[in-house]
Amino acid sequence: MKKNQNKKDQKESTGKKFILLAIAFALFIIGIHQSITVGFEYSYWIFMLSISLVFLHRYKTQKEASQQNNGK
Repeated sequence: MKKNQNKKDQKESTGKKFILLAIAFALFIIGIHQSITVGFEYSYWIFMLSISLVFLHRYKTQKEASQQNNGK
């Protein structure tokens, strides 16, 4: 029973991490469009939000890998 729960948790975690990365990518594309249209100084916050989501994705990935290594 515990093994099935771990697989379910892993699938949910993978889905959440994928959504974070997809939103980060979308924000980056929007930031590029806005910087071409209105200038970089008005789209700077979009780029920063995109980068922070990439950092959050990386943090969650490393944390999950660390937990798996400690669990073995």
